[in-house]
Amino acid sequence: MNIQVTFRHIPPSGALKQYAEEKITKLIKSLKEPIEVHIIFTQEKKNNTVELTLKSAGKELYAKERGLDMYAAIDLIYDKLDKQITKLKEKKKKHTGVASMKHLPQTESAEEDQDNDEVMVIPEKDYFVRPMTTEEAVLQLDISETPFLVYLDAGAEKVNVVFRRDDGHFGLIETGARYK
Repeated sequence: MNIQVTFRHIPPSGALKQYAEEKITKLIKSLKEPIEVHIIFTQEKKNNTVELTLKSAGKELYAKERGLDMYAAIDLIYDKLDKQITKLKEKKKKHTGVASMKHLPQTESAEEDQDNDEVMVIPEKDYFVRPMTTEEAVLQLDISETPFLVYLDAGAEKVNVVFRRDDGHFGLIETGARYK
């Protein structure tokens, strides 16, 4: 877990940092590693703002709160992120990517299966293409359990795919497709 804390227009406070880290640690117990957290404390006149970005397993959660007290803003952010994580877990439970037998069309014989030209597409998950170098993509794929990783080549701004080969090495598919 990597937690970065930034103080803008406010002197750094160890107690504030410790309080935020304790709250975040409670939140992220159920998330997959690696987890990156960036907290920004900003003070402008009488407004205290806390921004928090949490990245885990390809998902990014964000919350921002303003208040007269930084500690109260952290509590509000905790509640917001808790709701986002719960929603994310529920969505993941609903969309496991595998169709159960009761949802598959019932056929009476193998002959009907051969005559049926429909292809069933089962959506796996939302996939966000991130800019990174090939080396970073290989490292990310190595620590994940997925068989491939689609990424945006940071230098060429083209969509590429890194995959695991049967011999234990990694393969690279350069699509040549530009990302937007």
